[in-house]
Amino acid sequence: MKPQKNTAILSIAICWMFYLFSYIARVEPSVLANDLMTEFSLTSSVFGFIVSMAYFPYVAMQIPCGVITDKLGTKTMLSISCAICSLGTFIFGSAHSIFCLELGRFLIGLSSASAFLCCGKVATDFFGKDKYAMLMGIAMCMGCLGGISGSAPTAYLVSKFGWRVATYIISGIGIGLTILAMTCMRKVKSDTSETKLLSGLKIIAKNPRAWILGFYGAMTYLPLSALAELWVVPFMEKRYGIATEKAAIASIILFVGFALGGVIAAWVAEKINSYKKTIIMFTFGVIIAFWIAIYNDSISFVSCLMFLFLGGICAGTNTLAFAVAYNLVPKEFGGTSAGFTNALIMSSGIIFQPLLGKLLDFFRNGLVNADGIPVYNLVMYRSAFIFVIIGMFLAIIATFFINDVKHREG
Repeated sequence: MKPQKNTAILSIAICWMFYLFSYIARVEPSVLANDLMTEFSLTSSVFGFIVSMAYFPYVAMQIPCGVITDKLGTKTMLSISCAICSLGTFIFGSAHSIFCLELGRFLIGLSSASAFLCCGKVATDFFGKDKYAMLMGIAMCMGCLGGISGSAPTAYLVSKFGWRVATYIISGIGIGLTILAMTCMRKVKSDTSETKLLSGLKIIAKNPRAWILGFYGAMTYLPLSALAELWVVPFMEKRYGIATEKAAIASIILFVGFALGGVIAAWVAEKINSYKKTIIMFTFGVIIAFWIAIYNDSISFVSCLMFLFLGGICAGTNTLAFAVAYNLVPKEFGGTSAGFTNALIMSSGIIFQPLLGKLLDFFRNGLVNADGIPVYNLVMYRSAFIFVIIGMFLAIIATFFINDVKHREG
């Protein structure tokens, strides 16, 4: 049993590392905004669209990846995905045209789609049900750690070596992880049939509350998809006149807060025995914290970070959407429920990353500097960010159409 136990621990650890790596690759552009927009003469709307190219395949492949992983096994799926993610990162770093930037982002999103699902697959293959929540919680934290690593540490690499070399380094890490997965993971086949999976998808897709939960999750994911992964760094640069490396701390703060918030929200929901009340309370907390952080001119840089951290914690209640959605289907379709919910949640990146870019261009009204490069000031960012606040209010409205549930035992 000891060799099998060691294999199980190593396999889940490799899955966590892939989720971390894929997240770094996805969020890296958050610290490359100025470099890319200057080198390629991009407007914010074009840049936002390029970055969002990772979300299109990521969302579209959430459910299909579940079926493919069941057929190929986690070892094969993860190895292929990690290799493609490394290739996409390399293409992005070596790009000399907008098309290559978009192609790199597309491959990164396509390959990242299986990362979280592989964590769940290994958790069910090697560990008991009593360990599932803990293992997936660690996976979520690893994703947030990847978001952190893709901001300030990556900004440091960019400042030392330039954005291209920094991207090559990330790609090289992925190649090493691919080799590790191919040599150290054990292949395990699943007996889950496509017919059974599709029947579970049919059940959840026909439930209106599943779509409402997905919408709620998409709105409360905006602090990560729209801010931490892309626009909060240039916003902080403009607001406080600081370097990218220092501004990237705001992105880190949001990711850390979000990671802790998921655990805190689950604890609160258990204590008051209500997912719904917890969701509403925490979402109001997001609105209050972000309003102060973004629109209060009297707060210092440190105070702003504190309120962003608080907002990130409150947004962490996003993870409760998975718990509520899990109660909408029979237990054997929990994975399908997670894939369906995650697909809807991650759609926020597809919509809001380019949308905020277009709003920035709208409020810019053609303003450029002497070199013809678009200029964005603090008023423009704040005007665009108001739609994130509106999204939080819509999330609260959505919760009133969700039935409250108790934690499912077993």
